Amino acid sequence: MQHIERKALRMNDFMKGRNGADELTIVLGFIGIIFAMVGSMARIQWLSWIAIAVIVLGVLRGLSKNIDARRKENDAFVAATANVPCLGKFVASLGGGTAAASTSRAAGTSKEDFERAKRTAKKMWKGRKTTAYLKCPNCGQMLSVPKGKGKIRVTCPKCHAKMETRS
Repeated sequence: MQHIERKALRMNDFMKGRNGADELTIVLGFIGIIFAMVGSMARIQWLSWIAIAVIVLGVLRGLSKNIDARRKENDAFVAATANVPCLGKFVASLGGGTAAASTSRAAGTSKEDFERAKRTAKKMWKGRKTTAYLKCPNCGQMLSVPKGKGKIRVTCPKCHAKMETRS
């Protein structure tokens, strides 16, 4: 196993059961960075200290194991910023809501998912000369078709959508 893969797995194990980066944590990071830039450009020492405090607060929120409390805070923040003209759209674009964030934390982070993606990439690389891979525009399912057959009609086995493509 490569050094970087071991580090990634160790980080995944460390972050299990922790809050991670939700919308409020990301916004706290942005605010901290902006305060730090303004404080250093304007040479205002106390603004830089506030920036450090805000960034530390964001990091502590991300590492917190009290997920229910952090989720309530994040939900209140998202609800409060939803009606603010520019900020509401920005916050909504960050994570797509807490349901999407918790789903993305649960899916795609395990060692099994990593190994499956690795096997799929190896299989695609091995068959690159004889097989073309395309994604179903309807459901996103990865499809494999033989190369060199010209214009063919493909049916997705998952959603049964039909499409024409060159192979």
